Amino acid sequence: MERRTLSITGYGIYVVSIASLKRFLSSKNVKSKNILQVFQNNPDLYFESLSEGIWIPILPIDCIDYDIMVGSAEIAQGNWENVFAYDGFNLDVEDGEIWIGSIGSFANFKVSEFKKAASDRLSYQTLDGETLNKGFRITLEKGKYRVSISGHKQHTNDDKTIYGYGFDFQKTAEFTGYNDPREDEKYTFNLPLYP
Repeated sequence: MERRTLSITGYGIYVVSIASLKRFLSSKNVKSKNILQVFQNNPDLYFESLSEGIWIPILPIDCIDYDIMVGSAEIAQGNWENVFAYDGFNLDVEDGEIWIGSIGSFANFKVSEFKKAASDRLSYQTLDGETLNKGFRITLEKGKYRVSISGHKQHTNDDKTIYGYGFDFQKTAEFTGYNDPREDEKYTFNLPLYP
């Protein structure tokens, strides 16, 4: 599997099926492009989006690069040290693909950006010519999923630490409840906080 390094420029990561999000926003007559503000200003709408598996916001986390791993086999590869694992998040995949990316993109959300992505990634160039990835497309069969999120770190030979997030998707017939990733007393997603 090709290494996926996600550059966080906001304060978190999103996991979303664009088709599910588009349908949800349309059904609620949401026209704003600032999806983050819409959910911050409408808690009931936010909780409904979680219960229906529209998206998973993972925050707050530091703005650095993270390796993204998908599926239990990919998570198990390498010399990763498991830091945390949380389970029970809902995701409804309506179009056979999901996106994992920097949540800052939801401050000015444009469906067209995801549609025109020529590859399985959304990226941009810095002023000094470095390419940074702000999102990855992952193929995933249509259906409802319970998602596990895990945090990992890896020490390199040159005394650096690489941080990564793992996502494991297990199909389910229906959602029986939901977990809110913003519950600070229950979840700590920020990897660099861990020793």
